[in-house]
Amino acid sequence: MRFIFVRHGKAHFNEINLTQGWCDSPLSKVGIRQVESISKQLEQYQIDKAYTSPLGRAVQTSNIILSKKEVEPIYEERFKEVNFGILEGISTELVRKLNIESPNWLEDLDMDYRPYEGEDIHDVISKHHDALQEIIEDCNEKDTVLIVGHGCLLYGFIKSLLPQQSFKFPNNASAMIVDYSNGNFKLEQILDPII
Repeated sequence: MRFIFVRHGKAHFNEINLTQGWCDSPLSKVGIRQVESISKQLEQYQIDKAYTSPLGRAVQTSNIILSKKEVEPIYEERFKEVNFGILEGISTELVRKLNIESPNWLEDLDMDYRPYEGEDIHDVISKHHDALQEIIEDCNEKDTVLIVGHGCLLYGFIKSLLPQQSFKFPNNASAMIVDYSNGNFKLEQILDPII
């Protein structure tokens, strides 16, 4: 089985540096071009099933990728980004000054927004694992499955699947191709948009 994990394209909130988890904004013009680029690169893959976060920027990304495929995306609530609580929509510079995330969060995944009515990244990663297990049980071993999600969560989730492999935080609209066999995940390739 092969998984194609795609981070949504650049959203409007990203362009104006606002914290964005569950609050939503559409893809920016740059984001649309990013997704169109990655979509062309993914044309070589047969996609048998597709799942997406129900947040608009992810849905818009999946719709662009699937526009030439005969697959409809399934909305999966558990693939939503971390909820940043009352800090949603606030300047990312201000949120950084609060030192909520560990300075090494890319390594230790220490990101806990519960004191701000949000979520801890580990709880959300656990939801992703539950959803993925159901997808594995529902698919055939030769299927290729598209999953469209969000930056923080895709990074943390894939890091939990591939603890021995190193990779960088996914760029907007990048695709991580991951093979799954006999309970093991292996990073095959990372594709970045070319614009």
